[in-house]
Amino acid sequence: MTRNDKDKPSPPKAALVTLGCPMNQVDSERIMGGLVSLGFEIVPEDEADIAIVNTCGFIEEAREESIETILSVAELKQSGSLKSLVVAGCLAERYREDLERELTEADAVVGLGDRADIPRLCLDLLNREFDEEPAYSRVVTGPPHTAYLKIAEGCDNRCSYCAIPMIRGPFRSIPEDEIIREAEELASLGIREFILIAQDTTNYGADIGDTSLPRLLERLSEVEGATWLRLLYANPARFTDRLIGTIEGIPSVIPYVDIPVQHIAEPVLKRMGRPASAGRIRSLVDTLRERIEGIVLRTTVMTGFPGETDGDFRELLDFVESTRFERLGAFAYSPEEGTRAYAFENTVPVELAEERRRAIMELQAPISGDFHRSFIGRDMDMIVDLDDTDEKTVFGRTYMDAPDIDGSVIASGSVKEGEAFVTVRITGADDYDLTGTIV
Repeated sequence: MTRNDKDKPSPPKAALVTLGCPMNQVDSERIMGGLVSLGFEIVPEDEADIAIVNTCGFIEEAREESIETILSVAELKQSGSLKSLVVAGCLAERYREDLERELTEADAVVGLGDRADIPRLCLDLLNREFDEEPAYSRVVTGPPHTAYLKIAEGCDNRCSYCAIPMIRGPFRSIPEDEIIREAEELASLGIREFILIAQDTTNYGADIGDTSLPRLLERLSEVEGATWLRLLYANPARFTDRLIGTIEGIPSVIPYVDIPVQHIAEPVLKRMGRPASAGRIRSLVDTLRERIEGIVLRTTVMTGFPGETDGDFRELLDFVESTRFERLGAFAYSPEEGTRAYAFENTVPVELAEERRRAIMELQAPISGDFHRSFIGRDMDMIVDLDDTDEKTVFGRTYMDAPDIDGSVIASGSVKEGEAFVTVRITGADDYDLTGTIV
């Protein structure tokens, strides 16, 4: 006898709030996949029975945002339908005992090593049952044709300022076949842009042998539907000639590379424990621009590292001005307990570090603006991120822009349902975005 549908319990409802980097986003998407496979419905926080906050614990500002978000979501226990709250992610990994002791609003604190258990834990917290094991296929969030592809966990670089190795552990490459299977599944769902991420993508394969980042890119380029392969977090010290040749020779590996340099003054690089010297950084930039047509280089730099002198900073300013990175972000040093740099002397005042950061970004803005204006009048391929049919406006990006960290294109016109790429004629530009018309 079949039970009447009216007697069936409604599916449990879960919300997942993600903070921090794309690594966390991928983790959240896998957690959501597990929740859906156990019968959960994914909803906004104010409609949820249970909420998971996937935190960031990288720097002080991120930790403060994580705590504020946890407390904000916890208020829904009084004002909404929320019954349980799970705290997960990097903050939970780094400060698990402190959070379990002090954060009484949380019903569970789950470190990175146990994140696969979160969907089943959510059922237990709600006193619900489900017979099947979670499948952990991803629920992709963000733009409809774009997905991050995590190729490794952890980091071995041990930069003196960075807490990532303490949080995510040593570098561990994800097996090549596993990455290819995930890419094929995502491509079957309509994903056309794959953004490769790890703490150090250029180190891929070093710990398992018989593979490398160039080989992985070669195999990914054979995945049907993989139109754009974008590379983030490429350490300049490990950028090989073979990798340059792979970018140069495979059309789907787009000429966009994120190579965080952090600084250019040699004394600062040495105190940071960075594996690439100033000479290596300058040489790599020159080689990439000589060999790869249309290359767009993104980097990040740090101001206010302990011991950074006025001369060191002037050298960094001169480097930014002369190199003219197409994409650049700057951030002020944040002392992290447990890192070697935390005990360094000759600290730079916070106000001065921030003043230097602002000076870098003020210098970079017109560099980016000049670069953008050089494209006015040109036709370019654009991946579609959002189609506002009411306003006949399409938002997207050219190969020159990664989502969330770079700019976008705002184009007038419309696209066919499900269309991933269109051609846009660029008609205007500012320091960070382009405008155009679909042709």
